[in-house]
Amino acid sequence: PESANNGVTSGTLIPLLVIGIPGGATAAIMLVVLQYHGVTVGPDLFNDSPQLAYAPFTAMAVTYFLMIFTIMPLARYMSKVTVVSTTYMAPIIISFTLVGAFVSRDYMFDMYLALAFGVIGYVARKTGYHVAAILIGVILGPLLEKYFLIALQMSQGDIMVLFSSKLGNVLWVGLFLSVGLSLYFEKRKKPKKAADG
Repeated sequence: PESANNGVTSGTLIPLLVIGIPGGATAAIMLVVLQYHGVTVGPDLFNDSPQLAYAPFTAMAVTYFLMIFTIMPLARYMSKVTVVSTTYMAPIIISFTLVGAFVSRDYMFDMYLALAFGVIGYVARKTGYHVAAILIGVILGPLLEKYFLIALQMSQGDIMVLFSSKLGNVLWVGLFLSVGLSLYFEKRKKPKKAADG
């Protein structure tokens, strides 16, 4: 599982850096960090700051190479962490999370906000919602609203400007297909589950 996790993480950086859309929860967090430091991701990043654009891929390649010599000998000992009870691990993880939320701006409100999102994530996972989708929505929502208003201002309120580009229309079709097919396959799964149950 950890090998698959490492492989997916590097793949999610490609859409993040190229078009500014995070491919997963990890990439969404990286998007927030990059925006916090004033870095605008997208096609211009490779022209304006190529050293910054290629740095994550270079760092990952070096990291994976070094992991062969550092992680492999210690794997049998590090795996013992997985058998530690949640009773002991949860307070430690929560403490580090809250400290990390506090030190960025020294506001207690940030700690309460982190706790609130932790509760939302827990409830979402228990009720079957994808935490990554919620996280991406929270991050991309303000950006979507910002550029939507810019597009309307440039077109003087004509909403058809959203369908005036060939590339944009291809993306619209892909969006509707992905949503429609996911709903279709989800409906097909329900009768099978009912029949098996």
